[in-house]
Amino acid sequence: MKNLFRTISVAMLFVVALTTIGAAESTYTATVQNNSSQNLGSVAIYASGQPYYIYVPGPGVFPIQVPSTPTMVVINSFVVPQGAQNVIVTVASGKKVNVSVSGNVVVVTDQTTVY
Repeated sequence: MKNLFRTISVAMLFVVALTTIGAAESTYTATVQNNSSQNLGSVAIYASGQPYYIYVPGPGVFPIQVPSTPTMVVINSFVVPQGAQNVIVTVASGKKVNVSVSGNVVVVTDQTTVY
């Protein structure tokens, strides 16, 4: 009977340890989708209060692992909060781009002038 309790206790501790390790490793994939022709440079994606940096040299899709849904994105010192749509950001070259942040996706497009 003693051995049965000991075996059950060890098994329960093992399950708790595995659950804790699994919960600590959960991550999200944030994606910078650069549909513009511009070099964005180093983009900071803030998640869980910390910046996670990814270099975006030009057009393309750039994934990065973060611990939670991003709360904001910083491109060339311009802050774009979660949920923002069509925020105009000036990149290092002096060109302007539109930035939208929705969930785990950051979409960047060339800024066009409408007459």
